[in-house]
Amino acid sequence: VIMMENTGYNALIGNANAPWINSAAGTHGLATNYFGVTHPSQPNYVAATAGITGANSDSDETLNVTNLADQIEGSGRTWKSYSQNFSLCNGNTLAHSCGNQLYERKHNPFVSFADVQSSPARRANIVDLSQFETDLASGNVPNYSFIAPDQCNDMHGRFSPTPANDSCSFPHVQELITAGDTFLSTWVGKIMSSSAWDGNSVIFIQWDEADFTGTGFNGFGDDTGCCDSVTGQGGGHVVSLVISHSNHSAVTSNTAYNHYSLLRTIQDGWQLGCLGFTCDTANVPAMGALTGPQG
Repeated sequence: VIMMENTGYNALIGNANAPWINSAAGTHGLATNYFGVTHPSQPNYVAATAGITGANSDSDETLNVTNLADQIEGSGRTWKSYSQNFSLCNGNTLAHSCGNQLYERKHNPFVSFADVQSSPARRANIVDLSQFETDLASGNVPNYSFIAPDQCNDMHGRFSPTPANDSCSFPHVQELITAGDTFLSTWVGKIMSSSAWDGNSVIFIQWDEADFTGTGFNGFGDDTGCCDSVTGQGGGHVVSLVISHSNHSAVTSNTAYNHYSLLRTIQDGWQLGCLGFTCDTANVPAMGALTGPQG
C-alpha cells in the first residue's frame, strides 16, 4: 500500500504534470468512484489499517484497538511500515515530526496503535523507506508493506515562511504533483522489477483525502464519501490505482469504495476476518473487480 496525500481525483486524472499516474490509470486498475473516509489525514490512515477512524485530528494518538498488524501476525504473515525520511527522527519511533516537516507521524498509522507502541519487536517494523530498497534487493520484503512518502513527495507539501523559495511548500501544487508522480514511477518500478513481484502481489496506491481548500469541513471543500463514512463528511473523491500481478489488463470500476474497502480487500485476500466497518459487507465492498482472483 502506498498512501499519497491531499489531492482530488480531478486534480490528477488528465493532468499533464502526472504522466505516470495517468498512464497507470489507463493500463492497470482504476477506481473512478473512490473516497477518503473523512478529514483530516490521520483518521483516514487509521481507517485503512483498523476499520475505524479512531481519531478526529492529526494529534498524536495512542489507540487501543485491534488493527491490521494484529491480524497479519495472527495469520503467520509479516508486515512493515516504511516512511521516507523516518531516519531523521534518530530512533524516536513516537516523534511527531522530523526533518523540517518531511516525516510526519500522522502519516504513519501503525505508530498510533497501543500494542505497537508497547512492543519493541513491533516498533522494529517501523523503518525508513531506504530499508524497503534493501529488503527488495535481499528478497526479504514482508507480506504487507505500508509506504508513506515524505511531504515533498506525497503531494502534501509543508508550511514554509518563505514559500517562494521552497518548491515543497503548500502553494506549489503542480510542482508537488510532479514530485509525487516521479516518486510513484520510481518506486513502483523498483517493486515490479524485484523478485517480490510475483504470484498474487498487488500494489494499492491511494490518496488519503481530497484537496485542502481552506473552506468546508475541516478546511476541505470536498466532503463527499461513501461506504459508512459520516454522511456529508467524507474525505472527498480521490484516485485509487490497483496494480495486480495476477490481472494484467486495464480495468476500471465505478463501484463506490473508500479506505474501509481497501482494508476489507486485504482481509478477504488473506482470510483475516474483519475489523470495524469492514464487517459491514452490505455497505463496504471489497475491490476484487480490480485485483483479480486472489488466494
